[in-house]
This record gives sequence, C-alpha cells and structure tokens, in this order.
Amino acid sequence: MTACPRRPSTNTPSLNLLSSSSSSSLSRSPSSSTSAPTPLKPVFASPHTAGPYTSSTLATANTPVPGVPSSIHHSPPEMTTTIATDTNPSPARPKASAPPRTLSDFPRNVLGEIAYHLVVDDQGVGQHPSALLPLLLTCRTIHDAISFDDHPALYNRLFRATFDHAALTRRYLWMKAHMANTAGRGQKTFDLFADPRAWATDYKTRWEQSWRMRQVVKHAKIEVPGICDKEQLTADLWNVWFLLTENDGKNINFLAEQCHFQAWIVVYYKEDMLKDSLVPGYPQESGHKALGIWCALLSGTDLSAEQTPAEVDEKIFIMRPYVFACAKYEVTYAPWHHRRLPLCDPTCKEHEPDVTMRSKAMPYKRFGYTWRRAPPHFVLGAYLVFLRLLERHSGRMGFKPGSSTFTRAPADAGSPGLYSTTRIMPSIYHDREWQRNSVCQDPHTSPGLTALAFRGELEGYWRGKFLFYDFDMYRQILAGHIRGVYTGTFAEQAIEMDIKETVVRVRMEDLGGKGSMLCAGFDDKEDGEAEIKWVQEGYGNEVIRDLEQAADEEGWTKEILLSGRARTSWGWATVRGRVRSWDGLVTLAIAYSRHVMGRWLWRGYLHTGGNFIGRWRDTFTSEHLRGYEGAFGMVRAGDIFYPAHFPTRLEDSLGVDVSGAPPTGPLGPLATDVAQVAPALPSSALLSRSPAGPGGGTSSSARLDVDVDVHVGAGPGVGVVTASSIPVPVPVATADVIVSEGPEEGATAPAPAPASRNREIESGSEGDEQRSAKRARVITADDEE
Repeated sequence: MTACPRRPSTNTPSLNLLSSSSSSSLSRSPSSSTSAPTPLKPVFASPHTAGPYTSSTLATANTPVPGVPSSIHHSPPEMTTTIATDTNPSPARPKASAPPRTLSDFPRNVLGEIAYHLVVDDQGVGQHPSALLPLLLTCRTIHDAISFDDHPALYNRLFRATFDHAALTRRYLWMKAHMANTAGRGQKTFDLFADPRAWATDYKTRWEQSWRMRQVVKHAKIEVPGICDKEQLTADLWNVWFLLTENDGKNINFLAEQCHFQAWIVVYYKEDMLKDSLVPGYPQESGHKALGIWCALLSGTDLSAEQTPAEVDEKIFIMRPYVFACAKYEVTYAPWHHRRLPLCDPTCKEHEPDVTMRSKAMPYKRFGYTWRRAPPHFVLGAYLVFLRLLERHSGRMGFKPGSSTFTRAPADAGSPGLYSTTRIMPSIYHDREWQRNSVCQDPHTSPGLTALAFRGELEGYWRGKFLFYDFDMYRQILAGHIRGVYTGTFAEQAIEMDIKETVVRVRMEDLGGKGSMLCAGFDDKEDGEAEIKWVQEGYGNEVIRDLEQAADEEGWTKEILLSGRARTSWGWATVRGRVRSWDGLVTLAIAYSRHVMGRWLWRGYLHTGGNFIGRWRDTFTSEHLRGYEGAFGMVRAGDIFYPAHFPTRLEDSLGVDVSGAPPTGPLGPLATDVAQVAPALPSSALLSRSPAGPGGGTSSSARLDVDVDVHVGAGPGVGVVTASSIPVPVPVATADVIVSEGPEEGATAPAPAPASRNREIESGSEGDEQRSAKRARVITADDEE
C-alpha cells in the first residue's frame, strides 16, 4: 500500500500534537528507545478504554489490502434467511465500495488505532509520542484525522496507556460523593469522564513539562529564558506532586526516564532553597517549597546533594531555621486551640480578617481548568528531612549532652535506624492526604474531613524521636536573635508509645472536650491511670463499638479519643488525646507522674505512609502565647516505613538508653568515599515488587519499594562541625513577642550524660572554603552581639 500523495501547497502542515512553543519536546530523548515500531496487531481496545473504537466500527471492507492485517477486514457473519416465494425480480443491490488504495483512504477511527499502536508497546505501555511524527507528516488528511485538536479521544487513550490513572478515578468518586454531602454550598462537581479533551490536555501538558525539566537540568538553573521561570516552576512542581501521589508504577518511570527528575530536584534545591538560605533574615516558607520538599521525600531524592561534607553542612544549615525557629512558622491548617471547625456557617460570605486563620489554598491548572488546593505543610516536611538527616550524618550535628536512643539487642547493633527506610508508595497511600488538601483549605468555610477519617490509623505501638533546643537560646530566638537558630545546641530524645483508640458519640457543642486545650480538652487530674481508664470508657460519653449501625442524629457527631502510655529516658508517662475531625490534627497530653518534667502537649498530623509529624510544647505558657516548642516524629509498628527489625509491641521493647549523643556507627559521620553515599535512582532499579505487606507479613497487593536504605560507614579521620563554627545571617529586628517564663532551666534536660563525641573538622578542600566564604558574605559585625 502506498502512502497518500502530498497535496501541492506552499505551506508545511502545522503539527498540532504539541504547542509550537515546545514542539521540540516531541524529539525522543537520549534515554528513550529508538527502535522501529513493531508491526501493527489487530488489538481492539476494551470497553474501559475504547471510547468510540469498537470492532464494529473497524470493519470497513471485505477485500484484503496488501500490508494491512487481514483481521481488520471482517466479513459479516453468515445469516440464515428465508427465500422469497414470489417471482418478482429483487431490486438491484448497491455495488461494494472500493477498497482503500492509500493510507489516507482509511476511516478516521482506523487511523487513530494505527496511531495508538505506534506509541503503545506490546505490553500496553505508552512511550514517547515522537513516534507519531512520521505519520503526522505523511499528508494533511492524515494529520487532520489524528491531530490533537481533531482527535482528543486518541490522546485520552494515550494518557491512560502512558500514566497511572486508578487514583484519579478513585479520588474523583470520593470527591463526587463528598460534594453531594455539601449540596447547596454553591459547589459544582466536575465530570472527569465527560470530555476526552480533559485527559488529552493533561497528556500534552506532561510531555511539554518533561522537555522543560530536561532543559533545566541541561542549563543547571531553574530560570531559563523562554523556557522556565518562577511561575512555571510552581506549575511544574504541582504536576510532579500529582505524578508521585498518583503513581502505581508508570508515573515514576516517566519521571526518571523522560524528566530526569533526580537531577532536576537537585537543581531546584540548589537554585531555590540554598540561595534563599543566604538571604539575611529568616528564610520564607512558600507553597512551591512545600511541594518541592514533599516531592523529594515521596521519591526518596531527599538523599541527594550529600556527596561531600560541605554539602551535608549546607543542608543542615538550610534546615535549622525551619526546625528550631518554631515561633516563625505554622504547621497546622488552622490554629491548634480551635476545637470545632469550620468557624463560619456554610453560607458565610464575609467574616472578620484574622492572619492566623488565612486560607492555605494555592491555584493550579489541570485538565484545562484552574483549581485551588492546600499543599502539604513545608515545615512538617522539613522536620522529616531533618530527622532522616540526623540518622545518616549524626556525627556532624553537634548534639548536646542528654540525648537518648533505643536500647538494642547485641544482634541489632549497627542496624538501620528508625528513619532509614526509603520507599516509593502506591497511590492508595496518598488518598487521605489528597482528601485533606482538598477540603481543609480555609478554616472559616471549608467542610473538612469526616469525623472518623483517621479511625484505626493511630491505635498501636509507636516509636519516635523528638528534639529539644537549649532553653536559654530558645528564649533568645523568641526575642528576635536569629543567631541562636544557627549556634544553639540541641538534644535528641527517643520515645515509644502504646495508643488505644476509643470512638465516642458526642454533642456538636461538646466536640473537642470541655477541659483546657493544654490538657487536650480533658480535666486536669493527678491520678493518671484512673484517667486513662476513664478515657477508654468514653469519658462520660457513649462508646460506639459498631460503627456501621451508629448513625448520627441531628446535633450529634462522633469523636476519636486516644489513651495509653509512653516511655522516654525521663521515665513512664500517661497519654490522653483526641483527633480534631476537621483536619485530622492529633493532640496528645503526655504527663510524667514522678518527674520534674511534668506535662507536655504534642500536636501533629499523620502524613503519607503513617509518619506522625508535629511539635511538642510546654504547658506552663498560655495556649494563646508562644511557648517552648520543638519538633517530633514517630512511626507506627506495621506501617510501610517502620523497620522490620524493630519490636512491634511495647512489651517486647528493651526501653530507652540515656547514652549521650546518638551512636555514630554505620549511620554516623559522613563517609569520605562518595561512592558510599546514597545511590542514584535509575529507572531500571527504581521499582521492585515485594510480596511483604507494610508490617513485614503477607499482603494481598504488592507494594512498590525502592531499596535505597543508606548504610554509610564512618570514614577515617572525619570530624564534625561544632555549632559555633556555623556562619550566621544578619539578625533581624527584635520581634514583638511575649516571652513566657517557661519551665526551669534545669528541667530542660535529663540527668547528665557522657559528653558528646563531637570534634572540630578542618576541611582542606577548595570547594569547602568557597562555600564557607559564600555563606560568610551575609555576616556582619552585628552578629557578635
């Protein structure tokens, strides 16, 4: 069969597959396959993906045509007919249509099927759309038949073959049901399946972005004239976040192979976060920073940019303000002391402005429309990055005496720590976070999550760590002395906790409890064990045991209460708490019965993969003032990030050691050999199927793992940087804050422990000196105050 003749024209047909400004994104990248397309096979799409393509529409002629699979020419099945008995001649039958002589003579749907199989391989996975270029350039007729504007259903199908879409369908159904529950609020549900052009638009956008990301890597900067700028960077980060949170295997391959994602995120880190840390004053948090840090965590690329001691020190320098300057950064979707949300009636149009209650939503474009969504919190991501950094490079941190670790059996000596696991999670793990970002944008009017959205997610055995800063230095930070953020010392404490959930039926006005929020809404009573039992019995409310049979009546709702016990190097403590249903904020009151430490309040969120991240604070300071605060992180036994060699019950734990600074064994100081640092993430080794479930047992559905657990050996002669040697930006003006008289100075640390093994490092490399000089440019004589 011959191709259709080219019509005489002075103009070359324009390619509508991608926009002219980014048409070069159709060229196949060096990493993609360049093999010739396989012979066409008579593969007809299933009802789920076929759209207008069915076997009946493909049967267009009975005469075989050379070069075209014979199965395309279906002969109609033989039919049994009754012979007429009259003698009148039958009417003349129309002549059969002539077989197509050229490729352009085929019907539009057949050309679409041919185009589809040029891009999709034998396994049904879509490849780079540059395979369509020869067909698009054949002639104007074929170009018009399969172009993006004239055939969006083709690119809808290519989206489904190239990218994961199960999460899209699952979340769309959730949103549709949730919006039905909020009828009358002026909300309109978008029909994701009504127009094929919506998915086709996303297909085009993602391939344009892949070219743009490769250009950023090529130029090693995020602002490339005519290609990418700050505004486009934010849009690209949203798209990457969606690719990661909808990933079930295809998306991560696309990011690794077509987008050069690991190299791109390193460029973003150096061009944005690193440069921002050199600006005088506290670095700003922003939506694109939140997307960037969570994309790094979800993909395991937070291990990048740690190839040399200087790079590790830079990352520590960047993270310290976000981790220790708690008064400067918020970590909740609404202030923690609000018990019931939203604050306004659904029909509210105006309310008094409140800077502490501003909307967290950001605009973004997808499916051809503009949407709004609240990104995950940047500071909570920074906490998780810092805790993981502590385990990989604890010898470079400069811990103060008083740190503690988990007691380990001799057989577990040198085994990976609590935050050593890195995995690529299937999309279903991200559903709840996606839901929270959708319905917790504005504490005034957003409907929020359902009452029991986190039912079953908190009960069990938890292990974690929390950081506490030198108290005197923390008070200086509250008074506006930024130098203390970079020069103060801190300690790391290990904690283990056993929590039990109790679901109760409460009146709407009693939601959140009647006691002080510094006691998590409970009464301030001394008898801890009796209080725990009282919480488990409902705390005066009806305990709901059969959730399916317990329907809510008018003016009533459900609430999750928490109770249990915890153990640190300070001793045993009782735990009481509750979950704020609107956004899933977990509040725990932890009280030490026979220790000067007294009571502490923990507030945080359950994030993707089961990480419980947040802040603790003292209970001496009023809830409306800035208190003594610090970061914590915990992982539940059996969840996907919990190490398999750790105990799964509190009864099996050996407890907590007061042993000074954390050990510097296999996860200690940075190795001098850069080959020992975290490996790269090539797409060929990025995904692996594991038959084990999150808890180490058998799971009915395989999960996607990335085996990049880091075991870095201590290099000979490698020391650490003490806190006093870290350069400091210019201090800002003293903030207008009230410094509370917090706990006594002696109460900020447990009994004396062996001194830290930290020692000074003298770096002789030229790169280290250049980086130190670069950071020192922002230091002035005012820092000597």
